[in-house]
Amino acid sequence: MTDNRVARMARTLLDYSLEVVAGETVLLRSTGPAGSPLVRELYAQCLSRGALPSVYTHVADEDALVLAATLDPALHRRADPMLTHLYDTADVIIRIESEDHPYALRAYPPAEQEARQESRFSLIYQQLRRLSAGTLRRCTTHFPTEGYARSAGMSLARYTDLVHRVMLTDREDPVLAWRRVRDDQQRVADRLAGARELHIVGTDLDLRMSLEGRPVDNSCGRQNLPDGELNLAPVENSVTGWVRASGAAYLHDTEVRELRLEFTAGRVSRWQCSTGAEQVEAALAVDDAAGRIGEIGLGMNPGAPGPVGYALIDTKIAGMMSISLGQGHTPTGSANNSPVHWTFPVDLRPASSITADGAVVFRDGLPTAGLGNPG
Repeated sequence: MTDNRVARMARTLLDYSLEVVAGETVLLRSTGPAGSPLVRELYAQCLSRGALPSVYTHVADEDALVLAATLDPALHRRADPMLTHLYDTADVIIRIESEDHPYALRAYPPAEQEARQESRFSLIYQQLRRLSAGTLRRCTTHFPTEGYARSAGMSLARYTDLVHRVMLTDREDPVLAWRRVRDDQQRVADRLAGARELHIVGTDLDLRMSLEGRPVDNSCGRQNLPDGELNLAPVENSVTGWVRASGAAYLHDTEVRELRLEFTAGRVSRWQCSTGAEQVEAALAVDDAAGRIGEIGLGMNPGAPGPVGYALIDTKIAGMMSISLGQGHTPTGSANNSPVHWTFPVDLRPASSITADGAVVFRDGLPTAGLGNPG
């Protein structure tokens, strides 16, 4: 039985997120074979638009296969040469997260986890270079699998419904719905952009920082789907105060519990956690930028009722904030450049406020100026 929502997802990606046109080369990269229904739909719709699709599907449980097949660390770090070539030549990249065992690396020693992450970083750097040069457009999306559903404690059918709800592909016209989200979020972004002092205070944090001279990126389905988030980058030496992660913080695939960070002059000056300390210490020591905030995300998507253990959804929940140490996000004006990029959640819904130059813009995780209905 065909799920019409998959066809809507493909149309949203091609017509709204990436605006694919005839003659463009489009890489369809699926991180597991389970993403094939979306790959097939995207492939057909690309051809119908006169675009030129290429498909790269990762082997099932690829990380485990690589680590079991060889003890050579150089091969653990190796990115596939064909994928490297496609990242250098495609006009558009659609990455579909679709593993059956998405968190399998957590069972491996930290050194092996790091090695497999390095194989991904080389592709990320290629992507960042081309995005900065304006020669590439990309979007990361998600196809529901049994593995993600199990992690969320749901049946696959229920999890699939949730995914389409946060993607707005349960709507008859998701493209129109995302355009409304874009316009609504931009009004809030305009109230935050360039603030000389941003004060975020709540149960789990008290942080002050400056956004002077920096835009706020309206993340509205263009580079990620699902989406619904505002991204901002503090001036690198401006952050002071403390923050505590709400729940577990995953550094690559290592679970870090009870994480608390203090910042002085923009950098982590003190930290503590109950698990994962060795990995945190190693990450913060990589370079100066690794201990600075590269990006903050403010979730605004009301479709996700609560965390499901998957960052692409959890960071978009209305009232949730995500903090990323290390590598920043180019559209925010971040100057933080590091091979480290790790993100943890902070729940703003209980008794919080975000004040920009004295004006309250968010209270208890929600904008003080109401948003419209996405349709």
